[in-house]
Amino acid sequence: MILDTIAPVISHLRYVAIDEVRLREVCAHIPSDALHLPTWDDDVFISHPPEARAAQLLLFNTINFSYWGDPKWTVDFHGRPLDGAWGMLGALARAVDEGFPILDGAYLASIPEADLRHILRGNVEIPMFRERLVILHEVGRVLVAQFGGNFGDLLRAAKNDAVNLVRLLVTVFPSFNDVATLDGHTVAFYKRAQLAAAMLYEAFDGEGPGDLRRVERLTVFADYKLPQVLRRLGVLRYAPHLADRVDRREPLEAGSREEVEIRAATVWAGELMRRTLTPRLPGITALRIDYWLWREGQVQGPGVRPYHRTRTIYY
Repeated sequence: MILDTIAPVISHLRYVAIDEVRLREVCAHIPSDALHLPTWDDDVFISHPPEARAAQLLLFNTINFSYWGDPKWTVDFHGRPLDGAWGMLGALARAVDEGFPILDGAYLASIPEADLRHILRGNVEIPMFRERLVILHEVGRVLVAQFGGNFGDLLRAAKNDAVNLVRLLVTVFPSFNDVATLDGHTVAFYKRAQLAAAMLYEAFDGEGPGDLRRVERLTVFADYKLPQVLRRLGVLRYAPHLADRVDRREPLEAGSREEVEIRAATVWAGELMRRTLTPRLPGITALRIDYWLWREGQVQGPGVRPYHRTRTIYY
C-alpha cells in the first residue's frame, strides 16, 4: 500500500542516506520491553462511551498537523499547559465539556469560524487555522452525505480492517490523501490516516471500535519528529546543503525533493528496523517501532538538532 510507492524514491536518493550498519547497531541496543504500544490513557481522551472516544480520535486526526511555531501554540486544559498533538486533544476534550457538538457531522459541516477559534483558543493562534476550518467543513459534509453524519458509521464501513480504514479515509476525504509526486512516481505516505487507524487499535487494545485486522500493514508515520530522531541516532544522514537548511530552520517546501526524500527515508528506515528486529521479536510491527522513536523524540537537551520545517496539512 505504501512501501511499494516509496521503493522507487529509495533507489534514487540524492540528499538523504540510510546508514544500515548504524541502523542494525541501534536495533541491537533497543531493549525488547521498550518496544510496546501506547495505551493513550489520559484525561485528554473522552473516556465514555467508547463510540465517543473513537469519534474523538478520528476527528483529532483530521486536523492533527503543523503545530510548530515560535511561540508554540499552547492550550490550558484543566490547568495543564499542553502543546502540539496533546494540545489539540485537550482542546477537543475541552470543547466537548463545554457543550460543542464537535462529534456531529452536521455541526462540523458548517462550524462557525468563531466557534472554532474558541475551541482552539490558546496563547497564540494555532498555525494553519484557516486550513483546519476548511478541513472540518469538508469532513462534516462527507460524514453527512455518506455516513449518516457520524464517525461511527464511517468506522463501521471499514469492516474492522486497518488497511480498509486507511484507504477509505484517503479516498473520501481529500485532506487525508497524503501523496507526493517525484520523478514521475506517486509516493504515498498517508500519515494521518494511518495514525487514525493505529490510535484506534491502541486505545481500545484491539477490541470494540479498535478491533482492526491488518495493523501489521501500517508503516511508521512520516512526520517531522521521527526523521529528527533517526538523524540524531545516525540512521539518517543528510547531504551538507540539506543539513545546513534543516539546522538553520529554513523551511522546506512541501513536495520538494528534499522533503519527500526525508519522509520516504523515514518510512523505509522504519521498515528496515522492523525486519532487523523480527528475528529477536517475531511479529514486531511498525507501530511499536514508531512509538519507541516518538518517545526518543521527547528527549531534549544541548546539541539536539532541529527537525525539518515544512508547513503542510499532512503532518
